[in-house]
Amino acid sequence: MDRLIARYTNSYLSYVLMYLFYNISFALFSAMLSVYLIGKGYSASDVSLCVSVGSLAAMVTQPVIGGLTDRFGMRPVNLTMFGIVCLAALGVVLAPNFMMLVGAWAIINLLMNGANPVVERMATSSPYDYGKVRMWGTIGFACGTQLSGVIYDAISPDALFITMIVTMLLCILGFWGTQPRLAEAEEASIEADDAEPVSMKDLLTNKKFLYYLALQVIFVGVTGAVYSFAPAFLTSKGLDPSLASTILAVATLCELPFIIFSSKYMDKVPNKVLLLVCFALVAVQMVTYGLDLPLPVIIVITLLCKHPPVIVNIMANMKVVNTIVDARLQISGLALVKACQSFGTIVSNNIGGRIVDASGYPPMFLFLLAAIAVGLVGVVFFQVPSGNDKKLFS
Repeated sequence: MDRLIARYTNSYLSYVLMYLFYNISFALFSAMLSVYLIGKGYSASDVSLCVSVGSLAAMVTQPVIGGLTDRFGMRPVNLTMFGIVCLAALGVVLAPNFMMLVGAWAIINLLMNGANPVVERMATSSPYDYGKVRMWGTIGFACGTQLSGVIYDAISPDALFITMIVTMLLCILGFWGTQPRLAEAEEASIEADDAEPVSMKDLLTNKKFLYYLALQVIFVGVTGAVYSFAPAFLTSKGLDPSLASTILAVATLCELPFIIFSSKYMDKVPNKVLLLVCFALVAVQMVTYGLDLPLPVIIVITLLCKHPPVIVNIMANMKVVNTIVDARLQISGLALVKACQSFGTIVSNNIGGRIVDASGYPPMFLFLLAAIAVGLVGVVFFQVPSGNDKKLFS
C-alpha cells in the first residue's frame, strides 16, 4: 500500500483527477443554473439574485480564503472547503424554500471560486507541462456541461447536485495526491528575508494593478452574465436543455487548442495584445446575440467566441499579475482579482436579469456589448509590460 501511495503522490494521474473532477463539479452546479431555477418556476431576476448572492459571498470571502491558505497551507484549507461543498450540494437538494436554496448554492459558489486561484496556479507549478495538465480542466468542464443536460432531462434536476457530490469526492482524491513545486511567492519570501516587507497595502497602491482590476471587473462581468443566461437564451430559441448543453459542451472544447498550445504563444504574445484579443472576441459574441441573428449563426459564434477568450484571459491573468505584482504577493494578487471579478458578475447579472424580465435577451446582450466596448477602449490605453520574460508557460 505504501508503495502504491508513493507512486500515486504527485503523479500525472493525481493532477488529472483534480482538474477533471473539479471542473466537472463546477459545471454541474453552475452550467444549467438558469434552466434549473426557471424550470422550478423562478424568474430571470431570481436567477440574477442567486448568482449575485453567490458572487457577493465569493467576493467578500476571497481575501479571507487567500489569507487562510497563506497561513495554514493550501492542502488543509482546500480539502476542507471541498468537503463542505459536498454538504452544501446536499443542502441545495433538501432546501425547503428559495432563500435556503440560494444560501446553499452561495456556499458552493464561494468555496469553489475560493479554491480556483490555487487550482489554476497549480497547473504552472506541477512537474508537467501547463497544457498537459490544464487541458483536463477544459475536458472536465465540457463533460460536466454535457452531463448536466443529460441528467436534467433523463433523471431529474436535483440529480445534478447528487452527482456533484460524487465528482467532488473524486476531486478530493486527486487533490490529496498532488504536491506542486514551492510557489513562487513562497520562494521569494524565503530568498528575501532581509528585503523590505510587503503587504496588501502595496497591492492597493499599485496603480497599474488597480487599473487592471477595473478591466477584469468589466470582462468577467460580461462573460459571467453570458455564462448565466446563455443556456436559457438558447432554450428560448427553441432548443431543448440537452441539446443546449451539448452545444455549450462543444463550445467548451473549443478552448482546448489554446490550452494545449499555450507554450507556443503565451510567452511570446505581449500582455496587452492578449487582452485586446479577449475583449474583441467577446464583443463579436455580444453583437451576434444582441442583434438576435439566425440560430445557426448564434451557434457558430458561441463555439468560436464563448470559451476561447475566457481561457486566454485566465492564462493572461496569471501572466499580467506575475508581471505587475511583487512576487511575494502573487497569491494575494490573484485572490483580489478573483474578488473583483465576482463583483463584476454581481453587477452584470443583476442588471442583466432585470433587462431580460423587462425586454428580453437581445437588449441585455446589447447592454453587455456597450460594457465590453468600454473595456476594449480601456485595454488600448493600458500601459503594461509585455511579460514575455516570465516564461510561465514554456
